[in-house]
Amino acid sequence: MHPTGSYALQYVVPVSILNDDDNYPKLLQRRQELTDSDRKLPAIAATFEQTLTFVENFKCNQQKSIIGKTRLSTLLPKETDGEKKQLTPQQLCYQLNLKLEYLIRTRAIEQHRVISRTSILPTRPIKTKTVSKEPFNRSIPSIVNRSTEKTIISSSMTTFNSTATQEDLADKDSIGDNDEACEEMVEEENVTLLQQQQQQTMTDKDPFEMEDEEYEAEIEEESLRSSESDVDGESTVTLDPIQLLSDKTRRVGNTEIKSGLIRSLFENVPPIIRFCTETQRIEPLPAPLQKMMKWKMSAITPNIVKSTVLRSGFRLISSEEGVDWLGTWSRHMKPPCFKAIREYQKINHFPGSFQIGRKDRLWRNLSHMQAVHSRREFDFVPQTFVLPADFLLFKRVFEETADSKESKWIIKPPASARGQGIRVISKMDQVPKKRPVVVQRYIANPYLINGHKFDMRLYVYVPSHDPLRIYLFDDGLARFASRKYSSSVKSLSDRFMHLTNYSVNRYNSEYRTNNDSAACTGHKWSLKALWAYLKKRDVDVADVIEKIKDLVIKTIISADAFVNVLTKANVRRKFSVHELFGFDVILDENCKPYIVEVNISPSLHSNSPLDISVKGAMICDLLNLSGFMIPDRRDIISDGPVRRKAKLPKSLIFDRRVLPQGLSTDEKVKHQYFSQRYNDEQVRKNILDVLTPDDLRILIETEDEFARRGSFERIFPTNQTRKYLKYFETPRYYNILLSEWITKYTRNEDRGIALLNSFCKKEIHLQHPAVDPNHMWTQYQKNQGHSSYRENDNPNTNGT
Repeated sequence: MHPTGSYALQYVVPVSILNDDDNYPKLLQRRQELTDSDRKLPAIAATFEQTLTFVENFKCNQQKSIIGKTRLSTLLPKETDGEKKQLTPQQLCYQLNLKLEYLIRTRAIEQHRVISRTSILPTRPIKTKTVSKEPFNRSIPSIVNRSTEKTIISSSMTTFNSTATQEDLADKDSIGDNDEACEEMVEEENVTLLQQQQQQTMTDKDPFEMEDEEYEAEIEEESLRSSESDVDGESTVTLDPIQLLSDKTRRVGNTEIKSGLIRSLFENVPPIIRFCTETQRIEPLPAPLQKMMKWKMSAITPNIVKSTVLRSGFRLISSEEGVDWLGTWSRHMKPPCFKAIREYQKINHFPGSFQIGRKDRLWRNLSHMQAVHSRREFDFVPQTFVLPADFLLFKRVFEETADSKESKWIIKPPASARGQGIRVISKMDQVPKKRPVVVQRYIANPYLINGHKFDMRLYVYVPSHDPLRIYLFDDGLARFASRKYSSSVKSLSDRFMHLTNYSVNRYNSEYRTNNDSAACTGHKWSLKALWAYLKKRDVDVADVIEKIKDLVIKTIISADAFVNVLTKANVRRKFSVHELFGFDVILDENCKPYIVEVNISPSLHSNSPLDISVKGAMICDLLNLSGFMIPDRRDIISDGPVRRKAKLPKSLIFDRRVLPQGLSTDEKVKHQYFSQRYNDEQVRKNILDVLTPDDLRILIETEDEFARRGSFERIFPTNQTRKYLKYFETPRYYNILLSEWITKYTRNEDRGIALLNSFCKKEIHLQHPAVDPNHMWTQYQKNQGHSSYRENDNPNTNGT
């Protein structure tokens, strides 16, 4: 009798056979030698039977190109002159299965023709060893039945793995690049392979096959823990909505840990994913929920956004890894590109926001508002000309003021950023005649602090354009020129004196940084520090802030018509678009604010603790305001084979019924009625007498959003902003609805929330169209306003 270990080493296969597709006769010869040998072992014979079955099937598909042969050569071990490596039967089986796996992935072989097992590769390969004359003992099963012709992958593969010696198990840390590639392929293909149905009855299986299936079940269970697939393994995780939506916080040391979801104020409305700053912590969501949270990275995604979404449990993916992401922070796209955004996804731009993001179009829109309403109401923008179209007009104005102090003009490219191409001029021959530029009257009397000119970067967030809702962050940045200001004409070429951009002034040796958000030192302050400084100098800061709010609201309204038309034409659902604007504002010597420009992609790079403090808190509150929800699996997995999915509680996932949607006939009648009579104050107040399901969805969204505002302040709509409705090019029903709702419940918000919640409990907000006649506008008109749900007080009162 020969020891099993020594016998295995006598029948090793050179690696060169694997690396050469023309060695098929050699494999046939090797099988014959093993079969005819008096000392053969059933395990080795079965192994080679399975190997050659694979090769035979592979030869039948030779008409297909092997596109991965070059890469395959990097995965298979190589022979060197100094060391002749050999493969034992089990190692040969592993390498051939690796090749089969790769050919399936590259579509060189059709999967359904060769796969009949749920696992191709073991969890780890058996380490390749060189031939040695020393005794080598390895446990090999003594009884193995020959596999059927249908089985390509030998079940002895998993047996060799499961009966590996302790020496092999100790080699986990030495797994090389080949093994990492194999494990990656197994992880990616596990979901598909699990769909193969095995219909064989228990009577047709021998003891070895039954043992093999038990082992494969363990492998399957392990793969489910790490796979991104939606399989039944997740059903073992308990998802308790009550616990996940609890408002209770636990404390670890000095840190409060909050729930990973923000509960809605209303019943039957799904929760929102919570985001936190680096000083806060949240409870990780269960794996089935976290697997749905993917954030698409782009070339311009700021690190401050990346770190914030990572803390919330999102997984970062590239555009090549799929389209099942929830959010992204990327460049502005052309309007037709927005059509590809799914209902549950969010992108950080509106189609058409360049109408205020470009300097030339910003002026065109504000100039139009001045012509329609009056220059006095839109006097926060300096006199501006867009060249070359306005060249003759500019020349005439320039000649009229050539001898005055107002002869300074600033030239800007219409679509530049970071101070590029900006110059201050005082002579007509310095103005380009053909190149497109924006020429603006230079504010020669700016408010100075310590002799330095400065501007303010304000962060304005717009989560919706219809209805229009605008939020202003309570902090920002004050950016100083790094050289003291002079009104002398000779200094106009000094960019460090006249420009406040950080990207310009950081190159000045006189520039000083500021790492303290509360300090008034250096050339960059926080906005809160600036307000505190101005208050000490008896500046009416409250009045300045109100003027800034007025400036922001009117500027955004000036582009509202463009944005709404493009959004309606190119976006499936208004939920999917939102935008952060960076407003640059400068004060003159009388502390009157002027708009400098609007950035649709404001810089979020954080180069100092001051930047991190301001921008980090702002991004966290913005993402909480935006309202990301866990998507429904059916929305994500819309194609491919049907997968077994662990059910997620409906109360935790995205529900499109809660969001604004198409209008019913009854709702269209109500919209038309109030849009045509919005100037009648008495009629406007009746808009709340009957709340249709669509009205409820808008109000619920608005109240929930307001509750998550954090350090943002909603500046439109408020109980004081009804005066801005006249600036809209077209009366919008939702703007009227919110204006009247907020005016009525501004001092009694709890009462309004309780009213909405009473309807949510009855699921009125989910109806489309309305089923309850008490929430039908046409029915209300027929009954002359006698609705069964009206409050006891007079509905025409404003609740004050």
